[in-house]
Amino acid sequence: MTKINARSPFYIKVEKTSMTSVELKLYIYTGTFTANASVSSGTLRYTITKTPLTGKNYVVYEVSELIRDYLEIEFDGSYTSQVVWVNAIATVTGGSGSVTVTPDNTNGYLGFDGYGYFEEGINPALSGTVLQSNNTIVRVNDGSVRLPVYTENTTRVTLLNNGQQLQTTAISSSTNTNAQIQYVALSYNSEDSYKERVLADSGTFEGSDCLTAYLKSLDINQVDEVQVTSSTGVEVLTVKTLECSKYTPYKITFVNKFGALQDMWFSLKSTESLNTKGEQFKSNVINFDTLTYNTYTPQQSQFMKTGKEAITLNTDYIPEENNEVIKQLMMSEQVYLTKVGDQELVLGVIPKTSNVTYKTSLNDRLVQYTIEFDYAFDKINTVR
Repeated sequence: MTKINARSPFYIKVEKTSMTSVELKLYIYTGTFTANASVSSGTLRYTITKTPLTGKNYVVYEVSELIRDYLEIEFDGSYTSQVVWVNAIATVTGGSGSVTVTPDNTNGYLGFDGYGYFEEGINPALSGTVLQSNNTIVRVNDGSVRLPVYTENTTRVTLLNNGQQLQTTAISSSTNTNAQIQYVALSYNSEDSYKERVLADSGTFEGSDCLTAYLKSLDINQVDEVQVTSSTGVEVLTVKTLECSKYTPYKITFVNKFGALQDMWFSLKSTESLNTKGEQFKSNVINFDTLTYNTYTPQQSQFMKTGKEAITLNTDYIPEENNEVIKQLMMSEQVYLTKVGDQELVLGVIPKTSNVTYKTSLNDRLVQYTIEFDYAFDKINTVR
């Protein structure tokens, strides 16, 4: 299956000798894949007709923006496969010989909200197994991280600690969009906290400061290695667990360059701030009947007062290869912050930091980043 990373241009070339025009129909949908011959007319989104330039036997379509209109990425704490099927069916008028479509459209395309770099050329397919760039994954003590894998090529994911196998997850291919990306929790417990594990087991959680302090010192079923098996071999990833910190950790989840959700923990000092703005007007406070005014009545009045909060987060000292993770986080258009505690809360954020200088162990010895995020909403509820 050809992958479309819809944040980069995707070109479809249709060729036939001496043709006069081409009609391309784009069918975009979720659910079960349907072959070109039986695709539903209800999923037809675009019909585009083009004629070849003089002396040319082909036309080229760029379709990524059209496809991206139907990619709606959401994250509420649940990790789900969010992709679309695309059937591109070309009808050629005139000419002789056979029609060639590049990339081949026989089995359709699969659209991701991903992108390629300039150096990766036209129509970048990217990874066919692990849908992230870094092979060293950082997690906080007793915190879970999800590993996104492409199910078409991946057969299993094995978790290990100190060489001992903890768990193996079988990965199966599917013709449904809801199973093209599978997120494997890189801890023996998929929940992010002790409270979540209790509630998932239908228990009753009773929190306390003493319990919170105790739980911070625990790490249940820690993982230090992940083996991802596919038809081409085994990829080995390392999981680095950060030591317990006195600061509250925050998990940032973002859509990476592969179009998959990726987690990154910020476990050092965090600070929150509030920025307000509004209008003022000068009002008349005199009571002309008595020629007096109340000193407690403000002469300067405010209206349209709003506020937006921001949070500054710090990573721990991380492996240098996680520079790529920072890069993709900064260029992501969907970023979410999870507050892990007695009440887990997922909120949309926007990276306010717009410039970073990549750090290296050679230049900086230790690699650590500070990123400021704006919460993606007004503090006062203005949703109408």
